Amino acid sequence: MVFTISLNGADNVGKTTQLELLPSHFTISKVGSLHTNDETIAEMHRQGSLKEWWWGSTPVEFVTVIFGALARRYRNATAGKNGDVVIFDRGVSMFEAVAVAVIAMKNEDEDLVNARGVLDGILDKHGLRLPPENLAILMTHGNTVEESVRITMSREDNPDDERYNRYQRLLQSELQRQELRGTYQNTVHIAVTDNIRCVQDQLREILLEKTGNSLFQPTMHHLVGIYAFGGLSECGKSTIAEAYCANFGSRRAFRSKIAYFYNTISEALGLSVYGTSEKEQALHLFHELERFQRSHYWLRLLTIESLHRDSVTKYLKLWLDEKFQVVFIDTSESQRRERSLVPLEQLTGNDETKLQRGAMNIRSYADLVLDNNGPLSKSVSRLLSFSERRGLVPEHASGSGTIAVKDEEEVNNTGDNVKVSGVLVVD
Repeated sequence: MVFTISLNGADNVGKTTQLELLPSHFTISKVGSLHTNDETIAEMHRQGSLKEWWWGSTPVEFVTVIFGALARRYRNATAGKNGDVVIFDRGVSMFEAVAVAVIAMKNEDEDLVNARGVLDGILDKHGLRLPPENLAILMTHGNTVEESVRITMSREDNPDDERYNRYQRLLQSELQRQELRGTYQNTVHIAVTDNIRCVQDQLREILLEKTGNSLFQPTMHHLVGIYAFGGLSECGKSTIAEAYCANFGSRRAFRSKIAYFYNTISEALGLSVYGTSEKEQALHLFHELERFQRSHYWLRLLTIESLHRDSVTKYLKLWLDEKFQVVFIDTSESQRRERSLVPLEQLTGNDETKLQRGAMNIRSYADLVLDNNGPLSKSVSRLLSFSERRGLVPEHASGSGTIAVKDEEEVNNTGDNVKVSGVLVVD
């Protein structure tokens, strides 16, 4: 029987992002918002009338349309499945809270108790009750409703929208009431210091326990680190990556090209991934990297060349945090020309393409900016020193034929010129 899961919580808590980052696999169905999964809602969204309808419809019209769409989404997502996992972006209980808050707004009394009675009456009259999910997870931020609403509104394009502010206060009050009543089997509280990967791994831990599906292991759990190299043409990315990986041994480190993953993704999609948005490219690349590390489970280090798409790189860094180290190879134009194996015209053309994609922007937020105007041995030595401070010890240093990982406290307290987060420039 299909196992259904929903991610719920206040607006802007990160439900959709976390759903997108959960494992992509044929045994796992990830079902997004109503306006992408129901034609009635989708048509209003396309016409730009959804917001007007949302606030202008009667309580009966609102509830019957929304819960009718929910029923169709549930039926379409679970039909013909046997034993698969289906994960919804917002579930039945969350939409009950949404409906209560909207009805309270429409009645202009903001009375949640009365709104719950109105909702129950509409659901019973029209037979709109839906089966609850097997697992409903609530995601929260802030320690009080007031703080949570402030966080939500701070992430809005129009943070001073008074009507939306009132709606959020009602919605989040109802979600809190549901939580206290035990509506949700698990709650993931997101602290200010929690990054996206930290929250993703909390969710995966819950899903692994509840489903027993090993795909919900922590993000990129086989890999100690992914080192991604950026820089202009002929700056030395490939040469440095090859020499760097050699220090860890071929059994534990692998040098790859980003074009390989893009080609694999395009073949699977049946179209060029380059034609999608940079966020979509980043998501596809994220999941392709996960598939690669699952099937190459013996690897502990992966290097990638060549980063030159600014937004793609930013997304991967945002989602993977310290697991994804961005190394920008800084080499003068004269050195690149001297080392180049291609004609000057081709070198210039390649640079122009990379610059248009934001290749130089990556330098500003790279974890390491590596000056490569000197001998190769010196550049590799600097990179090894940098990565050692982040926990990667070369094969010859560990003496075990594996990549040793230092104690976290030791990693964070070595080297006067090291910034564990931010940019380290070595010259």
